[in-house]
Amino acid sequence: MIEKLEIFDKNLNKLDEINNMSFSFENFNEINSQIEKILVDLKSNEETLKISKSSQEYINIFNKILNKIDILETKILPKANLLTSFSKSKS
Repeated sequence: MIEKLEIFDKNLNKLDEINNMSFSFENFNEINSQIEKILVDLKSNEETLKISKSSQEYINIFNKILNKIDILETKILPKANLLTSFSKSKS
């Protein structure tokens, strides 16, 4: 389970890299899809996480991931909203 969380964390890093480079919607969608798959898998293993949630290692990883998500949301959400508004204006 920790391995999946670490992969999730690495994918968040990739999103940040995409954001810092020339933003590529295709790359963003690819990484986002990988993140969604991991989240579905984590959700399916929710009982395992509940049993292990007291583990300090899990707590540290989750805190790190939540912090990255907050930072990425602040950086990427305005771009996503801008892309959405452009796509609506072209329709």
